Amino acid sequence: MRTPLLLAGISLALSGCASTAPQTAWGKPGVSRVDYGTEVGMCTGFAAAQESGGNGANGAGGISGSNNSATANSPGASGAAASNSAAASGNARASPEPLPPGGNYSGMVSADFAQRAATQQRSQEMATQRARAVAFKSCLTERGYREFMLTAEQRAHLASLKKGGNEYHEYLYQLGSDAGVIAQGSAPGK
Repeated sequence: MRTPLLLAGISLALSGCASTAPQTAWGKPGVSRVDYGTEVGMCTGFAAAQESGGNGANGAGGISGSNNSATANSPGASGAAASNSAAASGNARASPEPLPPGGNYSGMVSADFAQRAATQQRSQEMATQRARAVAFKSCLTERGYREFMLTAEQRAHLASLKKGGNEYHEYLYQLGSDAGVIAQGSAPGK
């Protein structure tokens, strides 16, 4: 009775570990350790420098755009623009709409505005992640690397290693330089 429970526990532990490891890896048959480390490191750095092309210059509190002041002829014109317009037309009796207490920047924003700002920020971050992933893949592909699927055992072993550690990278290199592993894990068309 204990043996099946022990095996079930080990199986669950290994499947949990495997889920934290990447599903794929990159390799080039016969690549040297130095070339593998250099090229993967270079492509990682190149990808990290990528931006999604957002409009950081027009972002204010997470909301894109610019300060579109109301013109004198618009229905919501207020303040100095309306006063100047009234003075220029000879109508000294123009009644500008009053500003809310504390002005436009009273520190209070609506929940909708905050939600839109947060959504826009998340969208920008996801676009940046996509741009970095595309840059990383194209950089490695240009250098002759192929992406291949890791088996459950490979993912489990990788998950047992400290991510980013020497053993982690050494194991990825061993997999990525073995032509048999790459061929076995490669999907048709890759």
